[in-house]
Parts: sequence; structure tokens; C-alpha cells
Amino acid sequence: MSRVADLVVRCLEAEGVRRIFGIPGEENLDLVDALIDSDIDLIVTRHEEGASLMASMVGRLTGRPGVCLSTLGPGATNMVTGVAEAHLSSTPMIALTGQVRREEARFPRKQYVDLVKLFEPVTKLSLSLRDSSIVPETMAGVFATAVEERPGPVHLEMPEDVMKEEVRGEPLIHEVGMSMAADGGEADVLRELIISSKRPLILAGHGIIRKGACAELSRFAKSWNIPVAMSWMGAGIVPFDDPLSLHTVGLRSLDFMLRAFREADLVIMAGLDIIEFQPAFWNVGVKKRVVHLGAIPLDPAKGFNPHHQVVGDLSLTLLEISANPVGRKNWALDLRGQLHTLLDEIPEDTCGIKPQTVVRCIREALGREDMAICDVGAHLLWMMRLYPAYRENTLIGSNGLIPMGFAIPGAIAAKLTCPERRVVAVCGDGGFLMTSNELETAVREEAPFVTVVFNDSGLGMIKTRQERVYGRNHGVEFGYVDLVGYAESLGAGGFRVTSAMELEEALSSCLESERPCVIDVPVDYSENANLTR
Repeated sequence: MSRVADLVVRCLEAEGVRRIFGIPGEENLDLVDALIDSDIDLIVTRHEEGASLMASMVGRLTGRPGVCLSTLGPGATNMVTGVAEAHLSSTPMIALTGQVRREEARFPRKQYVDLVKLFEPVTKLSLSLRDSSIVPETMAGVFATAVEERPGPVHLEMPEDVMKEEVRGEPLIHEVGMSMAADGGEADVLRELIISSKRPLILAGHGIIRKGACAELSRFAKSWNIPVAMSWMGAGIVPFDDPLSLHTVGLRSLDFMLRAFREADLVIMAGLDIIEFQPAFWNVGVKKRVVHLGAIPLDPAKGFNPHHQVVGDLSLTLLEISANPVGRKNWALDLRGQLHTLLDEIPEDTCGIKPQTVVRCIREALGREDMAICDVGAHLLWMMRLYPAYRENTLIGSNGLIPMGFAIPGAIAAKLTCPERRVVAVCGDGGFLMTSNELETAVREEAPFVTVVFNDSGLGMIKTRQERVYGRNHGVEFGYVDLVGYAESLGAGGFRVTSAMELEEALSSCLESERPCVIDVPVDYSENANLTR
């Protein structure tokens, strides 16, 4: 016999969980106590939002659910942002929350919120573990639900009295279903569409990464010689230096590579979720046929229906349609050349450092396998537009919920998950101060990475939009914060630079450091007007 809490932990171990991110509280103390005797590390964060964002990043990088933990009430409500991010980004996660004893679960009661209902809109499944006799089945079920296509978060509420109960049982592991290629007839239709097209184009999305099908996608593109543009969440599926790579698309109207979509007469949505880049922004130009190639049918979108859907295991299906190709020239070579010219154009720094310069410095400081984790703001647009990615999951941003504060928790999880890689968190000063308290977590857990702060003392992108639409701005300026002193107060290194040369030197030094470092970069956001039409 053992406590339910001990059995829950054994089930987590059996599912391969290595870390839980979260904060102890009175209503989850039995589970925290059970972790002491396990092989699972409890990473104590400074805020539950940080814990949930870290768990989301683990799920994104590994394809296995990251796990976060909170107590009841305010601890659980603090986790909602990261859970919603996982939900809209199709990332597997298990969110564990404490709760009052079952007989006390009623309103009004201090700190009591109906957490099952609270998490329902932002999860695949939200449930309460109220029957100690079915713990193994419940745990296996939540993990199976989290990873099934389309992946996402599952919330499990754990009432305090249930965790204390004595129980017998052993972990169960959910069975993974067999993978099947798409129906041969569907694949044949796609093959004929490619043959009959003059300017086919692949738009590759995050589903390719989730299914581990990057090599197969590259093989498919190469066999038919079809150029590939990638969503922001699909960045790096095809390396930037591959002749077929058209880099990323995601800006609604001013993205350079939308020129390719205006000319394409066939677009193959390969592993692309509608939420990544809505068809209204890329289904433009000449009349075109659109094919959805995915593990599950395409979500409905207002005013859009693909002409054909090829549904099945992505790796197997891509291999099947790579056979017996009909060769053709790469019709987008001129556009690719123009893209390279665009990326090479760096305006002269005048008042502050241009965002293009900062992106270039980060790219030159990092290797092909290293990781740039982007927060939310103008810098995200600049990074996605100008930062070449050579492998999947090396240029990472949110394109689901898109919460400010995403980068620093994400960078911590990335460094803990991939310690052999160098990691840079790219932030604006607004998002930085939302979750930068987690730098202390990084120091304590010995997870060194570099944070580059695009600092304009305000909300630069919102300011630009206000001035474009209304001719004035309001509520977008901050007071002065000593970011160097702030970083040092948390045990991190702090540096302020005033030129590209100083930034290059600081990046080189900080990336070799054994502690987290923050580089404060005064940025000239006058260029933002080129991104916001």
C-alpha cells in the first residue's frame, strides 16, 4: 500500500517525466513529498506562469508532455497563460493542480475555484482525480490524450484528501497506435496536381516537426524540385542554405516571400495548422489550387476550403509521394536570390542600434544547432524575417497565444532539455520584465543562457501601430530600469552595449559564461514602420 501521491509519481516516472516545473503549496504537499524519493527533479520556479511556459517548451522540443505543478486557487490561475499557449500551439503538456478536499469543493470557500471548468476552454481535457482506484488508468489516459494528434495540454486536478489515501496499483503505459500512410488514391491525386502545375509551392508547418518528418519533407521537396516556405513555427524544417528554402512567412502583408505565393498555382500545406498562418494572408495572387497534407483533416476556416486533402502519417505519406517524381526547374530561384539580398541589407546605425543589426549579431554568434527563443514584440517580427534557421527548433517563437514573457522561461527549459546547445533569449524590455524573475531559477539550476533585450523603454510595436492609425500614441512608454543592476541582483551577469561592435563582443563573452547573462541593447525602432502595414 502507498499514498495516491506516490502512485501518481510512479506513473509520471513510467511516462518518462524527468522534470516538473512548479511551486509547492499546502494542497500539493503530498505530491511534492513523494517526489523526494523519485528520479524526477522538481524545478521550483518564481511564478506559476513561468512553470507552465517551461513545461510547454519541453513538450515542444521533445514531443513528450512537459509537466507543471501548482497549488489550488491563485497558483492554478497563474498557470493558465502557459497552458493556453500550449493549447493554441498544439504542444503536449500535463498541468497538475492541487485542490481542496472533496467535501469542501463548493462556492463560496476561501481559495476555491472550479479548476476543471476554468481549464476546460484551454485544454484538450480537464478532469479531477477523485477516485483513487483508477489512478493508473487516469494517468495513462491523460498522457495518451496529450500526445494524440493534434497534441495539447491536459489538466488534472488532485484533491488534497485523495492524494493522502492509501492505494494499491502499478503504472500503466498507454499504447501508441500504428501509423498508416495516406490512402494511395489521395496521394495519386496530389501527384497529378503537382505534374499539372507550373509553379508549385510547399508551405511547411509545425506538424512536420511534431511528427519528426523534416527529412522526409526535404526529400519530397528535392525529388520534385519544389520550393519550400515555412511558417514561423516551422522555421528550419528545410535549412536556409538549401536551394529550395524560401525561409519563413508570417507577416500579413509586408512579408517579402509572399511574392512566391502570389505567383504559385499550387500550394501544398504540409503539416500546417490553420492557426499558424491564416489562408486569407497567403492565398493571394493568381488563382491556385491548395492541398492539405497532414496527419489529421484540416480545421475549418471561414471562406477557405482546400481542393484536396491527403491525410495520414506524414513521414510515410511523404516517402510515398517522393517516388517516381517528374523533374522540373526550381521556379523560385530569382526570388530566393532577392531574399538573400534583402537579408544582407543592414541600414547604418544612427540613434541606437538598428534591429537588423541586432539580429545579424545574434545569428553570427550562434551555430547551426544553437537556439534562439523569441519573446513577443517587434523583435519577434525582425527575428522571424531576418534570422536564417538551419534546423528545426533552432528559431522558436510563439504563434498561438503569443504571450509576452515567453522567452526567458522557454530558454530555461530549452537549456535544461538540450544542455549541449547554446541558447539566446531574445526579448523586448516589456516582455523581459514580465518573467525575468525566472533568471534566479536559471542561476539556481545552473542553466546558463544569454538574454538580449531590445530596449526602447516602451512598447515599440504598439507605438508604431498607434501612430500609423491615429497619428499619435498613448500608454506605450516606460520609466527607466537599470537592467544591468537588475540582472546582477538575481545572480546573472549584466551588460549594456552602445554599438554593434560592443554587442558582438558581449555576445561572444556571455555565450562562454557559466551563468545566465543579460545584454541591454538600446534599439532604434524607427524601422518598425516597415513591418506594420
